[in-house]
Amino acid sequence: MSCKKGFTLLEIGVGVFILLLSSAAGLTGALQLRAKNVLKIQQNLIVGDLLAAKQRALAARRDADIIFAGQGYTVQAGTIREVILPRPFTVSALRLGYNPAGHPRYAGTLYLYRAGRPVARLTVAVGSGLLKWTNL
Repeated sequence: MSCKKGFTLLEIGVGVFILLLSSAAGLTGALQLRAKNVLKIQQNLIVGDLLAAKQRALAARRDADIIFAGQGYTVQAGTIREVILPRPFTVSALRLGYNPAGHPRYAGTLYLYRAGRPVARLTVAVGSGLLKWTNL
């Protein structure tokens, strides 16, 4: 009676296939989570710049504008600062601004695109100054 210890090629192949299948499923979930986090970071950076412009308008007692177009936006609050969005993000054309009291001077909706497809919109309301992101 001969007793062999070890695995056959078929058993190893099945084991490797199961390992690769579970890795692919985990990787797909991780990539989706990363894409969602990158979008959230970009949204937070835009809101941060809007709030910084509002603070500059209050501090300097003068208008502060943010002009969005294509690959980025320009913040005009005493000084001029240009922000280029990381690829593949782009934005719709929109002008937002704050008066010396810190209230929005313009209302509108800003669309954030990823690879040419709208993924989120920011609604700015005059009066309340509400900044609200909606993921599409």
